[in-house]
Order: sequence, then C-alpha cells, then structure tokens
Amino acid sequence: MKIAGATLYDGSGAAPITADIGIAEGKIAEVGRVTSPSRRSIDADGAMVTPGFVDIHTHYDGQVCWDETLAPSSVHGVTTAIMGNCGVGFAPLKPGEQDRLIELMEGVEEIPGVALSEGVRWNWESFGDYLDAVAAIPHSIDIGAQVTHDPCGFM
Repeated sequence: MKIAGATLYDGSGAAPITADIGIAEGKIAEVGRVTSPSRRSIDADGAMVTPGFVDIHTHYDGQVCWDETLAPSSVHGVTTAIMGNCGVGFAPLKPGEQDRLIELMEGVEEIPGVALSEGVRWNWESFGDYLDAVAAIPHSIDIGAQVTHDPCGFM
C-alpha cells in the first residue's frame, strides 16, 4: 500500500515534510518518494500522518472489557491508552466485591454502573488475571495499565 503526498510528522520535533509512505506486510517499508508499484494507494494530500499519540490518562478499565475500538480515543489518533488512573482500577478484586467497585467507579469516575454490570465479565482476581482477561480481547490500539492504590476488596 502507498500513502501518497502526506504531511509527515516523524515525532522527532523536526519540521514536517511532504512524503509518500510505502507499507508492506503491515509495516512501514519506505518513506520519501515511493515509486514501487502498489495494489492500493491513498491520496493523503492535505492530511497529516503522525507516529501516533499516547493518552496517559484514561478510565478505560471497564470499557476495555467490551469495546474493541476504545472510542473516542482511537478515532482521535491515539495509538496507546494508559488506564488505572486516579488511583482506582479493576484489579485485584475479591469475588463478590464487584458491586462495591461499580459504586466506586460511579462515584469517582462517573462511569455508569449499568455499563459495568452488563459489560464486564469479572473473571479475574489478581492484577495479572485482569491483564490476561484484557489481552484476550482484541483491541485496535495498544493498552497499558497501572497498578492502582485502591485495589477493591483487598483493603
């Protein structure tokens, strides 16, 4: 695939350049003037291409359990989202403490309890188990999780 005529920001702080980007097997293979043939070409004249953005403060801890796209971050160019902010998170979690955690998230982060009750499977106890449950769901962006200081049910 070829992305043609993009305004390219390389992430280094250097001034942007107009360039083509050649992609092969899902990876950037060439940047500059791409002349090799491609089956698909995107005209990116007037569009910016960037290395992606990291959103260091999200509350996707529950949403990550049911939303593969993690919108709206993914539609804004975010390529990595970090969750577990404000000291609250979803693991570790003792069995039967889900309602307490839902109430906490409703109060502190204004996450609708019904969304958490219906969207989260609660199939973990340890932080590692939570990460495994999250990893078992495909996502369109990368995810990082912080260990929080309010592990529900272990205080």
